[in-house]
Amino acid sequence: MGAESDLIFGLATAFGYGSGDFVARQTARRIGHLQVLFYMEVASLALLVPAAVLFDSGQWHWTPMWGYAAGLAVLNVVASLFLYRSFEYGVLSVVSPVVSTFPAVTAILAFVFLPEQPTPLEVAGIVAALAGVVLISRAQAHPDNPPAKDARKGLVSAVLCFLGYGVFYFALKFVVADLGVLTTAAYVRVVGVAAIAVAMLAGIAHVHRVPRAFVPSLVVVGVLDSAAFLTYNVGITLGSVAVVGTLSGLFSAVTVGLAALILRERLVRIQYAGLAAIFLGIVLLALA
Repeated sequence: MGAESDLIFGLATAFGYGSGDFVARQTARRIGHLQVLFYMEVASLALLVPAAVLFDSGQWHWTPMWGYAAGLAVLNVVASLFLYRSFEYGVLSVVSPVVSTFPAVTAILAFVFLPEQPTPLEVAGIVAALAGVVLISRAQAHPDNPPAKDARKGLVSAVLCFLGYGVFYFALKFVVADLGVLTTAAYVRVVGVAAIAVAMLAGIAHVHRVPRAFVPSLVVVGVLDSAAFLTYNVGITLGSVAVVGTLSGLFSAVTVGLAALILRERLVRIQYAGLAAIFLGIVLLALA
């Protein structure tokens, strides 16, 4: 597979995560970030585990990678907790781009630890895309946007999520190659739900039943997140971790676009410049 497949898988991942995050933000503001995380994980688990049993179980075997994957799953659920926390407390058009800078960590780790030699166009595309994300994240929210619950708490949560996702999505390369696309995704969800359940038993986390009116939104988030997760796993299995990872980070463009169209969140000039740089990066990666 070549640059075209990297582009397709990366952008499909970005669309899934971006649209799912938009729905998650709306729900987190109403019922809290922990509720959204837990029920998203459960919905995703309900989809991925039967698929893994049906299509991957014949390839299951014991390997130390199961323990490694469990550690990554805990890292993922903690990073996701900060993601939804940033949505609940921050301004969506600011915290989402901050989170999406995680491919900077993923790409750097890929170039250092994997035998990936990017072409000049790929380097230019990655730099342009990441520069666009930086421009968006450094901007202050437009004064006409609805006020955040706690902008500082939202921004700190976004930065912590960015660091966790950067490591997680790089390390997935090793897990997926050994356990398979479906099994990895399902296992991450199983461990994630188990980790939250343990936190509940320990009194650290408190999850309660949510009103039925929010169930459809939570299911939508779970479906979109699962689809994006699988697309990413396939992409890094067949292609470049650095390119697919960078393109997947463009989910913020989807989230910010939906926020502008539906929530009427307005952008400032530097954010428009950032979006232009992001799309330039996409074009360069498509030509690579």
